[in-house]
Amino acid sequence: MVKKYRTKATQINQNRTSKVGNQTIIYVLSESLSNPNRIPGVKLSQNPLSYLDQIKQGNTSGLMDSYGYGGGTANIEFEALTSLSMNNFAPSMSIPYLYLVPKLKKIPTVMDDFTTKNAIYPFTPTIYSRNRVFKKFGFQHFYNLDSKDKLAYTNKIQNSNYISDDSAFKETLKQVDRTKKGQFIQLTTMQNHMPYLTNDYQNTIKVSGDLTKNSKSELETYTQGINFTDKALKRFISEINKIDKKITVVFYGDHLPSVYDFKTDNDVKQAKYDQILHQTDFFIYSNFKSSVVSQNKVVSPYMFTPMMLAQTNSQVSPYYALLTDVWEETPAAEREKIMGDDGNYLSTKTLNKNTKQIMSDYKMIQYDITSGNQYTYQTDFYKAK
Repeated sequence: MVKKYRTKATQINQNRTSKVGNQTIIYVLSESLSNPNRIPGVKLSQNPLSYLDQIKQGNTSGLMDSYGYGGGTANIEFEALTSLSMNNFAPSMSIPYLYLVPKLKKIPTVMDDFTTKNAIYPFTPTIYSRNRVFKKFGFQHFYNLDSKDKLAYTNKIQNSNYISDDSAFKETLKQVDRTKKGQFIQLTTMQNHMPYLTNDYQNTIKVSGDLTKNSKSELETYTQGINFTDKALKRFISEINKIDKKITVVFYGDHLPSVYDFKTDNDVKQAKYDQILHQTDFFIYSNFKSSVVSQNKVVSPYMFTPMMLAQTNSQVSPYYALLTDVWEETPAAEREKIMGDDGNYLSTKTLNKNTKQIMSDYKMIQYDITSGNQYTYQTDFYKAK
């Protein structure tokens, strides 16, 4: 299998001229971000994510099939950084950060090709043992509330208890300015984390529709919060565009907030809308001329890195050649369910032989990394030539 994807990598790299490690790549996990206007029965007085919708148009973008609903941030972050799928694990593997990563000698990450790599999390670093996990991943600095690497920006909005996304973006821009060379930055935001209390913000967006009174109240606070995120995102991208070096931003919501409590037939609607309740927004934006590699497609977070490598015209290792096939040829897969480009669930019976083989190859490589003897690490499987 190593030989198979070594050949695939050679084919891909014939048309690629860039090395990702020479660029600036920023992964932004936006806490609980997903537009409520996609949920049936929910009506908003205005679109809280109008800029996000705008930037999705004309750029690599679509919906992400999330492993979680109302939680599971660390697992989605794990998938995005390692390109390993929660769907390939047994259900008992609930949190890889806690029960898998500490046991592994080596684990592939998107940061492997970078000499400078830093992480930002405007909250407590010990949640899900991020402080230990990020050290093992190779992050040189981890900026958070408790670390020696102090956060420079810690403003909050109105009565919210969480550091704002505007501050988090400013912290990220500060890191971008620290070096003229290539670097990787991981930002995990906190602003839109639960609970969504009535007095957090002076809400200007009204919510109506088939929701309980409490659900409407929570959703109004949440919606106001993501509207602040939308405005901060616009400023962030504007600043990115002013910087004279190649920067690519992979931006995604990790999961929906668990605030959707329907007034009528709640259990029935929760089941009926299950796939929609696991779809968040994502886009990949470069401040230089690049190709749109996908639009309006449903993907899983483990597909982000091969997509980013394609958009930045960057060469791939055999590992990311495999992941390129996974992204291009297989559906999104989470929670032992697969989701097609239209956002609806599929039966495995509808998949062709080639798709099933790629999924099998992917699962076998993941087994070698996480449960086997890591034979692939004795080869050049994780090195781009």
